[in-house]
Amino acid sequence: MEDWLNLTLSVPPITGEAASALLFEAGARGIFEDAPDKEGRLVFQAGYPLGQESKLMAMIPAGLVTMAESFAIPLTDFALFLEIKPAEDYSELWKQDLKPFSVGPLLWIVPSWWTEPLEADPKAKILKIDPGMAFGSGLHASTFLSLTHLYDLAGSASLPRILDLGSGSGILALAAALLFPTAQIEGLDIDKDTLEVAVANRDHNQLKGRVDFTSQPLTAQKPGYDLILANLTLNTLTELAPEIKRVLNPGGHLIASGLLDDQVGSLEEAYKGPGFSLIKRLSQDGWSAVDLTLSVSES
Repeated sequence: MEDWLNLTLSVPPITGEAASALLFEAGARGIFEDAPDKEGRLVFQAGYPLGQESKLMAMIPAGLVTMAESFAIPLTDFALFLEIKPAEDYSELWKQDLKPFSVGPLLWIVPSWWTEPLEADPKAKILKIDPGMAFGSGLHASTFLSLTHLYDLAGSASLPRILDLGSGSGILALAAALLFPTAQIEGLDIDKDTLEVAVANRDHNQLKGRVDFTSQPLTAQKPGYDLILANLTLNTLTELAPEIKRVLNPGGHLIASGLLDDQVGSLEEAYKGPGFSLIKRLSQDGWSAVDLTLSVSES
């Protein structure tokens, strides 16, 4: 595994949600919130593949200028530092605060290295995850909310074919395999290191044959999905709306996450034209995830 870029961003607490969204928008493969600095600022560590230096040093400072203006905060209250870190050191960073958690009584997400006993229902399904360098431990609100939507659907819908866009660690695709035991699931991600993590997690959970991961783009996929999971960003979700409609069956569900609370209205508007309706919204820590359905009159 290659070394990675580590971006350290220190921000006033009031801008925490916007800062996290900016880091994801810039393509972060994982974000870790460190201890506050001596000035009381939130400190985020975000990981990016090598070769993204120019993009980051253009996009992040520009985003901070906008943020400073929006919150009426001096730009000097923000701090940014970019460095290269060895992959093995960087991977260990994500393990520090990861602990088992339940999405509902019958689904637990457990770090692959966890050895302590769980206080779980004997009937609960256990998904073991090592996020490695990929995004998706389940702790971030955007992932947890997606898992919650997925858990809720499992009790009320039959979804034979499921697609996970930007699968990261594979956590959503693999959770879908446990919650929908007869479904065929595919996960897409363009990053080769991320795909390696997802495949390793799949094999560790003995789900080979149930879940396939590929780097092929959405444009290469054939129609016929009953559920699409998309924990992305508002811009990416908006750009993908025509392709998502093309491959999703009428009446099918789109679980869209990676949205700040105030971005939900923009997403609804972007998907209204293609024929989607909002049926459920969940929010946590300033983030939202929505369940949209494609009208049965659409084709």
